[in-house]
Amino acid sequence: MVKRIVTASVLALFCLAPAVPAHADGPELMPQVAGRGLVAAYQALHYDPSVQLRDGRGAGRHVLWPASWKVCAQDPEAGTPLQDRKVTLLVVKNDESCQP
Repeated sequence: MVKRIVTASVLALFCLAPAVPAHADGPELMPQVAGRGLVAAYQALHYDPSVQLRDGRGAGRHVLWPASWKVCAQDPEAGTPLQDRKVTLLVVKNDESCQP
């Protein structure tokens, strides 16, 4: 009975752990996220909590509902190795233009 509990616990941990993509071909590269919705951009960046967001209007607004925002620009550029690099996304609300 103890063996079943341990096995079930181990299986539960594997189910709860987030899936991490394999990087067999070298370091992960920055994906192209400019022009996407913010939710899709977060998904492409594996929901990395260190991604910084900047208000594209310069008003210092905070993103409370990512589905209402889109990415206008990104730093670093697509294809840049992400190894120990900060990622910053310039965002505006979905109904706003990316042009100032």
